[in-house]
Parts: sequence; C-alpha cells; structure tokens
Amino acid sequence: MFLRNAWYVAAWSEEISHDLQQVKVLGEKICMFRTQDGEVIALEDACPHRKLPLSKGRIKGDTVECGYHGLTFDCAGQCVWAPGAGRIPSAARVRPYPVHEKYGLVWIWMG
Repeated sequence: MFLRNAWYVAAWSEEISHDLQQVKVLGEKICMFRTQDGEVIALEDACPHRKLPLSKGRIKGDTVECGYHGLTFDCAGQCVWAPGAGRIPSAARVRPYPVHEKYGLVWIWMG
C-alpha cells in the first residue's frame, strides 16, 4: 500500500533522454521520454489496445507509436492516429502523469 497523492522521484534528470524508457514507480510501469523541446513526459506504459508496453514502441516527433498495431499517442495520452481507422475511438488513450524537474531529479505525481 502506497501513499498516492504525493510527489515521488522517478529518475535523475540525465537518465531521461529522447528515447522511450520504462520506469517503475509504486509498482506501476511508466513510459518516460523527452520531447524535442526537452520537456519530460510520463505516460502509462500500456497501450489500451493489447497492453503492449509503449516503451517498446518508437518516438515519432513528440508522439509515441505503439509497436504492436501502430496506435500513436500525444504527450497528453490521447490517441492521435490509428492505422486503418477513419475515426479514432475516444477510449483510445493512456494515463498521463504530471512531472516536474527540480534539483537534478524528475519528480512524478502518482495520485
């Protein structure tokens, strides 16, 4: 059992790059990366379609493409592109986590 409404250290600032990586905080898998502007982004590390880790996918600009079927998510966790679909399902989203960099650390709000 964890205290959820608190800030936790997710990583050292220099550990987060433009590459996707999985970080575990409070037992939850989180996909973290930096945007082209250097902002740290944290998303739930499970595609809503088949729960494949997004950290196993790839970066396309400032979006994350799932390696399984190619669903693409923006920094807010909303699916912005689905291959072969004219309309993107509203449920196609992943949870975004608030993050903040301070003192050379990346802090994440898990609540």
